[in-house]
Amino acid sequence: MKKKLVALMMVGCMVGTLAGGSMSVCAAGSGKTDTVTVGILSDPENMGPWSGMSQGRIAMLFSVYEYMITREDGQVYGVLAKNWEQVDAQTYKVELYDYIHDAAGNPLTASDIVFSFESAIATKNYGKLSVVESVTAIDDYNVEFKFNKALEIGEFENVMLECAIVTQAAYEASKDQMATTPVGTSAYLVESYVPGSELILKDTGNYWQTDESLVHGTSLHNAEEIKFSVITEASQHTVALQTNAVDISNGVPDTDVAKFNEGGEYSEGNAVSIILDNLSFDIEYNMSDSSVFKDDKNLRLAMAYAIDKEGLNIGAFNGNGAAIKDFGNSSYPDYNPEWDNEEYFDYNVDTAKEYLAQSGYDGSALTLMYTNTGAQELLAQMLQAYWGQIGVNVELLGYDQMMAQQEQYNPEAFDVLLKTTGSTDYIVNQWKLCWDARDYQEVTGGTANFVQDDELQKLMEACLNVETYGPETIDAVHDYLVETCYGYGVVQGTINIVHSEKISDVALDSRKQILPGACVYAE
Repeated sequence: MKKKLVALMMVGCMVGTLAGGSMSVCAAGSGKTDTVTVGILSDPENMGPWSGMSQGRIAMLFSVYEYMITREDGQVYGVLAKNWEQVDAQTYKVELYDYIHDAAGNPLTASDIVFSFESAIATKNYGKLSVVESVTAIDDYNVEFKFNKALEIGEFENVMLECAIVTQAAYEASKDQMATTPVGTSAYLVESYVPGSELILKDTGNYWQTDESLVHGTSLHNAEEIKFSVITEASQHTVALQTNAVDISNGVPDTDVAKFNEGGEYSEGNAVSIILDNLSFDIEYNMSDSSVFKDDKNLRLAMAYAIDKEGLNIGAFNGNGAAIKDFGNSSYPDYNPEWDNEEYFDYNVDTAKEYLAQSGYDGSALTLMYTNTGAQELLAQMLQAYWGQIGVNVELLGYDQMMAQQEQYNPEAFDVLLKTTGSTDYIVNQWKLCWDARDYQEVTGGTANFVQDDELQKLMEACLNVETYGPETIDAVHDYLVETCYGYGVVQGTINIVHSEKISDVALDSRKQILPGACVYAE
């Protein structure tokens, strides 16, 4: 059985392929349900508006909280913000709707926006808010945002999307800073929460935005009741769907997904939606002064041409992912489709061996560092095999996510890094996660992978500057990264969503999490 996917994803997350299906633009669907149960892999734990992110928290975030704006299908829409304008290079003025109230009925005004942003900034949990210098209430429904620099492409929108908004009255009334009793401006309130087991949300029936033309995907509420069922073992997600204990899950193991496809043993009454993830898997060479790659472009090229990217896609994602032609992937609106026709370190063992012969490689073991999740573990093993076939000896070093995050900035920790990167808006901001030395200078002395290259930095700043951002500066960075081969993208992964036929259209948020309130339900 094949279903549609409702495109509620932010720019950079919108290109998804459905197994035999299609995508539709976000719209308020008529199909509603009394209740839906969503299987999630982790407990939300702390649901406070400005707590640190976790897998379980991300799963419920948009069901409870709203933000100033949202992005859908490449467009930016106001949610709490009615209008906004740039006053000067570092100042923006935002107008709110004058009839907003939270799920508990407390009215929301400009002072609550100030309270929310100042509280979020104080936690230091949200790096994108570091550009905010001050947030000031001009009057009850107008807010001034001052920034500590001239903003670059996408930064204003990212700030507006980074801070969950609550009323100060509701926050101060909470006995636990909303850790278990979150109150946002969405249509939903927590009815019950059993840590490690289940979270139940109920539609209050009193959502503040009564103009349906202004209700966008992340604010839809097609389910009167949403149950999040915490199932930490992936294999048990298969059982839960098989026994109808849950209606939808993105936690089913890859090995079990086929069981729910047409002809599979659990296909009756179920469907599978396979979408491309906005995240890309990339290779970053250690370019520090002591690295073997620092002055050996031939070795960098040899290892690049040794990788069969389509082989990685087939081996890790059953061919449902995509071999990519840039450090990012084609889901971004500023991706140049002409890159798809370019030679991008296309798999060629003979070419790889020729470059290796011209390199200074002496046969020593090189260390590939990665995060020991399922997909990266498998990809690392395949990379090791591809490099081994041209005579490069690679040892694997897997870390948990926290340790990998720390060690990636240690020049003595690895030779090659397998990493996952992605942005919620533009491809240039995915590049920024590695190649903008301004973000890493104090930690690495250069880019994220220790590159010290003034020309690369000049090109990066040009494509990020709102005055010079455009096809020419974007192509310039792409071309330079290909020329230098400091690192490159290899494959774009997938997310498998299995659901019952109770759900006719699946909706996802910016992080590819299920939006149960925005799903469309069978009549």
